[in-house]
Amino acid sequence: MHNPQPAPTRRLYLLPAAAVTAAVCTVTACGAGAGATAKGVSQSSASASPKQLVLGQPGPVQELGQAASKFQITPVKVVEGTHDDLKELDDPGKYKAKKVAWVYVKAKNVGSKAAKDTLVMSDVGAEANGSPAQKLLLLMGDLSSRPKDCLGNNGRTELGTDDIWKPGEQRTVCEPYLLPVDTKITDVTYSQGFYKEPLKWHV
Repeated sequence: MHNPQPAPTRRLYLLPAAAVTAAVCTVTACGAGAGATAKGVSQSSASASPKQLVLGQPGPVQELGQAASKFQITPVKVVEGTHDDLKELDDPGKYKAKKVAWVYVKAKNVGSKAAKDTLVMSDVGAEANGSPAQKLLLLMGDLSSRPKDCLGNNGRTELGTDDIWKPGEQRTVCEPYLLPVDTKITDVTYSQGFYKEPLKWHV
């Protein structure tokens, strides 16, 4: 008579709870592990954010003019004036409770080609205690109080027929701004267009 073989004995092995938890977390990041990863990403993103620039610190290279010439912009100093600087303009109503400040920017053609008629200060601005300062535009003449080293938008006192920036050429350009007499220039800004945040240098 055939004797049937006994059914194989099934043994159930129980893992300690800690081991089970460890195994599950290995497959699906959980608990502190996931939190640590998210925190790491957050810290990395924060470190990649642009930092506050200060006067004398070069900004990232910009493309200026129709030829997209490459320039490096570095605001270097601000000279605060007084309300008396504006009296000679003979318009007390327009300049009431205002004063002037001159903003100096060092510009360098870092491209490989010459740049023609580049208006460096077109996208430069200033803030007085957090509010935008207004550029002082004079159609004729100039302020007698203008510092001798403030040479204007192109950084030169006299020009020929063309204003050419040679590769590697560097100039310090300067323009005046209007602001309330009880404030001062706190930041110099540079507009990078519609899709990027403006650069900002703290004074």
